[in-house]
Amino acid sequence: MKTKKIIKTTIVVAFIVFLINLILGNNHASYKYFHYYLIYSVAFASGNYTYFYFIGKYLSWEKHPQRTLIISILGSIPVNAGIYFFLNWFFKVIINKQDFSVLIVQFDLIEYLVVVMFALIVSLFIMIGYFFKEIEAAKLRAEQLKTQNERMRFESLKSQLDPHFLFNNLNVLASLIGENPVKAEEFTLKLAGIYQYVLSQKDKKLVSLRDEIDFARQYLELLKMRFEDGLHYTLPDNIPQGKIPPLSLQLLLENAVKHNKISVETPLTIDIYVEDDKLVVKNNLNPKPVKPESVKTGLKNMAERYKLLNSQVEIVKNTGSFTVKIPVFK
Repeated sequence: MKTKKIIKTTIVVAFIVFLINLILGNNHASYKYFHYYLIYSVAFASGNYTYFYFIGKYLSWEKHPQRTLIISILGSIPVNAGIYFFLNWFFKVIINKQDFSVLIVQFDLIEYLVVVMFALIVSLFIMIGYFFKEIEAAKLRAEQLKTQNERMRFESLKSQLDPHFLFNNLNVLASLIGENPVKAEEFTLKLAGIYQYVLSQKDKKLVSLRDEIDFARQYLELLKMRFEDGLHYTLPDNIPQGKIPPLSLQLLLENAVKHNKISVETPLTIDIYVEDDKLVVKNNLNPKPVKPESVKTGLKNMAERYKLLNSQVEIVKNTGSFTVKIPVFK
């Protein structure tokens, strides 16, 4: 709600009221009564802007335009009638010291209907302004989300195709070929499956929670072949319906592996579960002596991505654990 818009609307409404009285030949249609029109206009303009501000806060013009429009129109009728009654009470009872019963006796239904109809016309222009404002904001959010998705996709692909990632996994594959050809084939298929998933999700805004957890299972099984008893993990048995941005889990798992020592003596434990409509990824902390290049950019990009989806990522770092909670969309 902007003060400049209220002031502009107030002045316009005041002049319109003055002109209407002038055209109708009303005895009050003179400049000495203009301050009354101005006060009435301030009350109606600020009251309607406040009303539509709260309508826009709790209802969505983008998602439910018809419902929002109907509620806005129906709600503005008692709002404007109430404003007009309050102003009449203020001037007659408070300013002119008249008895409250005069206000009841002089109540004119036609007068109130005319005022409400006029207020509805003004409200319609305000509603149109809010509607187009919401549409423009939605377009801007869509463009920002598209840009953010491209950035996340690039970061994920870059992370997956990082030379260290390839080098480590190819070394594991090379050792398995001589020791256990069957396991080497399984490792190759899992590695290929990871790359296939990354490439297949590149243009999607949201993906099934089940698909993401299945991908996480493949990713963790690949890491398990590499780290063996140095890695422990749990995944949810019952996966609820829902969606999350693609490759969110990959970034969090990559983060856990990159920043912690992983060995039989200092195992890394990763727990993935759903709690209160949020997907939780929690790992214990065994920080590496030499800190690797930070991936805070990746976590920051994820937080910005969820912000564009009107949600928030929760990150909690304690002495012994690191937890990230990401919203699940229905």
